[in-house]
Amino acid sequence: MSHEQKKIAVIVRNRQAEALRMSLGLSVLNRVDIYMLDNKLEESDDIMLNLEMIRDMKMGIYTNNPVNENIRYITTEDIAKRLLEYGNILPY
Repeated sequence: MSHEQKKIAVIVRNRQAEALRMSLGLSVLNRVDIYMLDNKLEESDDIMLNLEMIRDMKMGIYTNNPVNENIRYITTEDIAKRLLEYGNILPY
């Protein structure tokens, strides 16, 4: 039985470590992109480890907050347009 890969967007505002960990798990069978909205990314060890794995797996991670220096910045309007491309959107 083949699994059709789903395109999933994860919107992160709160529970950042949990959202990144869940995104990594979903990426095993799906295409997952992460959108960090409004907030600054916390710099805990757990988050930094997840962020490193996200980059190693070449997952998309974007932010509308220019304070997040190591994440690709795109405007809120561009994020809204991109979200139309996803079959599933998971808010955190």
